Amino acid sequence: MLNKKPIFAAGWLDQSWWPDGQYTAPTDAALASDLVAVKTFGMNMVRLHQKINSERWYYAADTNGVLVFQDAVQHFGGNPSQDLFKQDWKAAILGRGNHPSIVQWEIFNEGDCVRHFNVTEMVEFTRAIDPHRLIDAHSGGDDHAGGDVNDIHTYPYPGNPKPSSTQYGMIGEFGGIGAFLPGKEWVPNKCHTYLKAGNATDEADKYVSMAKTIAGYQEAKTASASVYTQITDVELECDGFLNYDRTNKFNAADTSAIAASNQAIIKGAMP
Repeated sequence: MLNKKPIFAAGWLDQSWWPDGQYTAPTDAALASDLVAVKTFGMNMVRLHQKINSERWYYAADTNGVLVFQDAVQHFGGNPSQDLFKQDWKAAILGRGNHPSIVQWEIFNEGDCVRHFNVTEMVEFTRAIDPHRLIDAHSGGDDHAGGDVNDIHTYPYPGNPKPSSTQYGMIGEFGGIGAFLPGKEWVPNKCHTYLKAGNATDEADKYVSMAKTIAGYQEAKTASASVYTQITDVELECDGFLNYDRTNKFNAADTSAIAASNQAIIKGAMP
């Protein structure tokens, strides 16, 4: 529910990388453009992946009416300091918690560092800081260990999550459909994707087919959110709706078809 009304959150994964600035967008307009693009493709949500953006990005989400699922920054390799992780996570929540666009906190992603923590304890830690928002304890964990979400990752095709009496079902990652456009690859012939498309129209067609599958899950009330991987191509991943330079991969007809398929999912959740 959002403002006491049923809603389906349909969005994409945003690693928020930029070819000229890496973690820094070149301008405020560029920073906001990714959130405007959410609406262009008929979506209403973005999962900000393992990164905290500048305040201006969240302001743009607020003013454009885009829901945000916010990841904690993950630790890779070795044994992370639990105290430092908690300090960073608390600072992230308190520093961004006044933005109405943020509706869900994502503590862990897949197996990145969750094994070093007590998940239930981390859910309680997060809930104590912010008792009002939803908490996704383990995106891709596909379990009911804690939190408000049973979040599965399935590539390339969207799987059917299993909600429970205390958790809603979320497809936290799916897709990875890649059309490799000549002249737009960061490293030619080195791009990765989960499902290769022959061209941009083929990518659009494949996505629309997956969206129809999700619409079926929505109708069956087994899924309430979905996250497509991903918004843009990056250095070695070419599965974005946008090229790394933020140009649209699709023509107007393909863009409209994608937007319509997403709107069909979202509107299906409305009363």
